[in-house]
Amino acid sequence: MTQRRIDAESPVPIAQQLRTILMREIEEEVYKVGQRIPSERSLAEVYQISRSSVREAIAGLLNEGVLFRTVGRGTFIAGPGERKMRDPNRVSHIGFWTSERIFHFAEPGYRQTLAGIAEQSRELGYTLQLHWVDEQRQSVEQLVSDKAALANVAANIVLGGVSSAVLERLKAQEVPLATVDLLFPGDVVQSVGIDYERGARLAMDHLLELGHQEVGFIGFANSKKYNVYWETLEARGLRYQPRHVQFLEPTSLSPGIIAGYQSMQKLISASRLPTAVLITNDYVALGALDALSVAGIRVPSQMSVISFDDFAPPAVSLTSVRADIVELGRIAVRTLFDPARRQNAEVGIMLPVELIVRATTAPPRKN
Repeated sequence: MTQRRIDAESPVPIAQQLRTILMREIEEEVYKVGQRIPSERSLAEVYQISRSSVREAIAGLLNEGVLFRTVGRGTFIAGPGERKMRDPNRVSHIGFWTSERIFHFAEPGYRQTLAGIAEQSRELGYTLQLHWVDEQRQSVEQLVSDKAALANVAANIVLGGVSSAVLERLKAQEVPLATVDLLFPGDVVQSVGIDYERGARLAMDHLLELGHQEVGFIGFANSKKYNVYWETLEARGLRYQPRHVQFLEPTSLSPGIIAGYQSMQKLISASRLPTAVLITNDYVALGALDALSVAGIRVPSQMSVISFDDFAPPAVSLTSVRADIVELGRIAVRTLFDPARRQNAEVGIMLPVELIVRATTAPPRKN
């Protein structure tokens, strides 16, 4: 049989052209019922198109029930009796929930995680149904009782956090629920997160090995990062200095860059600065660096700065604890539909981290 081609000059979108080709080949039994179709990479190479176009075409066929996917095995042709025509009442969405306040606090990183969630959802044939939670303007009942909005939801994902009341309502929906990188986990079991405890140890060890003995902290009280910070000082016999610590307030979160600027200004106003500071994420660190620049304090000769997540612009050359925050989103979606992963998620899935040393850390200046 002559291979059908994609016409790059056609006004018909490439993904739609590929969907039509695949449908014809299924009808002609080039691919038989129960047979696994070629991988995304193979289809992209055969038709000389991008993998994103392949994903979009396959997601549409998955959504229509023409194909079905088995995690870890591949994508297969469904039998005619199993196929479902596109039905607006069919479960085809993943609910995405986040607090507007928390999302804006760490927006650059969370946008990358959301991109991973969206990409993996498309690959599995689902669309995202976005819920931006602002409990100052909406009651819990208004947020989670909209039956029309929730009727087609196969699962829910919470990124960053929502109130415990909203979370409890989502649990009561009796569909799979994954929580991702909760900023204030409390007593909630976290499905997917980043190994911030190890990351904070790597960061503190780096600063102490450079010779810093007065290290400050900007972040959240009772967080894993803060606990490692003070525990490490104590273990090394170094004094904890309250004036070197600035806590961010969960109830009045500003966008991270503003919070970082304001927190560093408060540190600068203290009688004596630390020689290094551990900061909760790169967005906050960028604000702190701006405050240091305005005050004429040079980095790293007068103060070393180290933070988390590694999403600062390359020009800043910020020392940071790196995690694959896009993959964090992908894994979260996979936990929703894989029973083995869901079972593991009950005790938490932690993504590994690594310390990336750049230009914002150096040994302390000798007086």
